Amino acid sequence: MEPTAAALATEPAAEPPAAAPRDGLRRKLGWLTLFRVVTVTVLLAGTIVVNLELGPVIERDLLPLYAVVAATYLVALATALALRAGRGLTSLAYAQVVLDVLVATAVVAVTGYSASVFVVIFSIGVVNGAILLFRRGALFAAALAVPAYLAVALRVDPHGADVSRTTLLVHAASFVAVAILSSYLAEQLRSAGERIVAQEGALAEITALHESIVASLTSGLMTLDLAGKVTYLNPAGELLTGLRLEEVRGRPATERFGAFRAATPRGEVEWTGPSGRPLRLGYSAFPLRGPAAAAIGSAVIFQDLTALREMENAVQRSRRLADLGRVAAGLAHELRNPLAAMSGSLELLQTNAALPPDERRLMDIVLREAARLDGLVNDLLEYTRPAPLRRVRTDLSVVLDEALRVFANDPTAARVTVEQDLSPVTVACDPDQTRQVFWNLLVNAAQAAAAREGGAGRVRVACGPDVKGARLVVEDDGPGIPAADLPRIFLPFFTTKRNGTGLGLPTVQRVVDAHRGSVTVDSSPGRGTRFVVLLPREGADGGGVGVPG
Repeated sequence: MEPTAAALATEPAAEPPAAAPRDGLRRKLGWLTLFRVVTVTVLLAGTIVVNLELGPVIERDLLPLYAVVAATYLVALATALALRAGRGLTSLAYAQVVLDVLVATAVVAVTGYSASVFVVIFSIGVVNGAILLFRRGALFAAALAVPAYLAVALRVDPHGADVSRTTLLVHAASFVAVAILSSYLAEQLRSAGERIVAQEGALAEITALHESIVASLTSGLMTLDLAGKVTYLNPAGELLTGLRLEEVRGRPATERFGAFRAATPRGEVEWTGPSGRPLRLGYSAFPLRGPAAAAIGSAVIFQDLTALREMENAVQRSRRLADLGRVAAGLAHELRNPLAAMSGSLELLQTNAALPPDERRLMDIVLREAARLDGLVNDLLEYTRPAPLRRVRTDLSVVLDEALRVFANDPTAARVTVEQDLSPVTVACDPDQTRQVFWNLLVNAAQAAAAREGGAGRVRVACGPDVKGARLVVEDDGPGIPAADLPRIFLPFFTTKRNGTGLGLPTVQRVVDAHRGSVTVDSSPGRGTRFVVLLPREGADGGGVGVPG
């Protein structure tokens, strides 16, 4: 499954149909030449053994056999050179058939004519013809072998041996029978080879189509064997997970993909890859079956649902914000008039010089709480009905530096150490709303650091360029946020502070969303908290209101 469509496209084009038979004939000529050399070598060894045993008495009779061996070696060398050139292979094949018949004739003549035990070499030559040229080669070899054998067998034997007509007929018939049988087998072999080639071509096309489809999937695809080890991860899966096939192939899926539970065919999981970025993955698992429905493994198709879920959350926040805005508008209308009347009346009563001190102190408390309630109404209205964005080219480091100068006069600043690393970075943003984002994060961080046991809390502020725009970091070494509270910190009115309103971080989320940016938090109890805000270099539009979507 490894090759992709792109890889197949870059491979050399398949050879033309005529090339395969030519290469096959060349291969067969090479093997037959090697076989002939081996056979003649064995014959040469036997001849030498006989010569050594019988001595000079038979040496003259063996000279023709030595000549046949030498000639065969020379022809084998010539054949090898011709094969190297690669031209005229069919003519060379016919020449090989003729050579086989001539060698058989010479060997039979040297070793006893009709009484020779090497008559079978004629049959070997016929088989070689069938191997090289199929039916034509077998019949051609038989047509040469029969008269060549008869010519040798009918020659007067110098030793006076007689040969019967039956022996001649049987040998000649055997040559013809071998030709018929070998040609039939050769034709069957050729037909089977052609069918195999056709099936291989069809299989290659199906395989290429399959690999092209798998490689074109926009979803990740992973296959596992019966032992639960990864066998394949498609290119989309590699891109999505940041893992390469070579890294995970042959490894247990539980090492990297343990969140995909085979017992749950469909589901969503939180998955963290090598980059450390958490993803929300939706997956479907199903078994893979081979012939006879036998289980051969399983497969998992998965998609990145992170952006979709973030969009759904943004839509839900917008809906909640709209509902909250309607409630806030009505609440502000119902509360502000009574608050104004109460505050005005109390201020008028405070002008009475004869007012006792206890009553004056109680009026001060009521006025202060009325002012706090009016501030809460204003915060609520500001959150639910934000001002339109007015994006301008702004150096974020300048905005943050100004906010830090103002924060230096805050009572909380005296209890913490503020470290800053501000690099110039220009983005299209609303300076006032961006300053509000930073201020909310800075105040939260300072309050958390000041609550650290032993005091001497630390707050670090940094900003600088990012791949898509600007990166703002605010972190503290305070007590951290409990894991159970992390999913709720951006919800309106959720707060763990005694006098908090629960609108600071939701306001940060709302402003960042309006800028088409993102805000993430990394925190754990005892290890502090780190907020990271990413703002795009250019806004998605030229302006717009603060409510996203």
